[in-house]
Amino acid sequence: MKGPELWAVKRIPRALPNFTFKRYEAEVKNLRALAGHEWFVCLNSTYEDTHYMYIAMEYIPMGDMSQSFTNGYQWNEGDTKVVIKQLLHGLAVMHKEGITHRDLKPENIFLYLPENQTNVLRVKIGDFGTSKRIPPSNTSTYLKTTTGTQSYMAPEVHDTSKPKTNRVDIWSLGCVLYRMCTGNLLFKDANEVLKYFWTASSSPLALDNIGFSIPCVSFLRDILQPAPKDRSSAEDCLKNAWIMSEVLEPDYSIGEALYTRLSNISHRAPDVHSFPDIVANLAVESGSVP
Repeated sequence: MKGPELWAVKRIPRALPNFTFKRYEAEVKNLRALAGHEWFVCLNSTYEDTHYMYIAMEYIPMGDMSQSFTNGYQWNEGDTKVVIKQLLHGLAVMHKEGITHRDLKPENIFLYLPENQTNVLRVKIGDFGTSKRIPPSNTSTYLKTTTGTQSYMAPEVHDTSKPKTNRVDIWSLGCVLYRMCTGNLLFKDANEVLKYFWTASSSPLALDNIGFSIPCVSFLRDILQPAPKDRSSAEDCLKNAWIMSEVLEPDYSIGEALYTRLSNISHRAPDVHSFPDIVANLAVESGSVP
């Protein structure tokens, strides 16, 4: 007999200083707009009570990418490309829908190993709490607010006077790629990002020593351009020579070493509660939803 289906549940306190129902509603709408696409964590249900808003989503036992960096682990170039290519497919779908994630980082990138597919790694983008959607009918292409995680935020996000577009996600992707290559953050805080922005023409990023190929470094430089207009779109990135080269069969297959490492990640069995009483990010049985 098949066991109970588990959902990952995000609990949002209504008492949060920056909580607005409009923001919660936007997150749910964006998740629903992306339903049916393989690149995103699936929305299952929503619920609300006097004190909290709940969003029940697909539970991915392996967790997010950040766990892969333990003990100083660095991804090799082939495995990195497997992830970046999938993220680009997801970003292309999002941006076509008019949705910008605005907080793309390892903690919001979920990994899983499909059953009966040896050495295959799949990726899903999650946590759309800061995402913003601009309907196709809206002639504005700009995002006005500042949000995200500092180490992955594009230069224009730190400057409240500058407009923001979906190219902020492309910049974040570059920061993720650098983290995968080196195991380190490219920028520790907003000051480092802004310093690069103002000195990029005379002091370009030192990327030649990360140990990856020239095509990979060239791609990384392209998506880390200081000016958003100079960064390629997600669709154009998918046509990049580095992204298109050396595709292993089946698609998204990784090396044996990483596959073994991910397979051995140990996870605490989730606690199961009734829906209104769960705590943030624990699992809940699907049958207990009111």
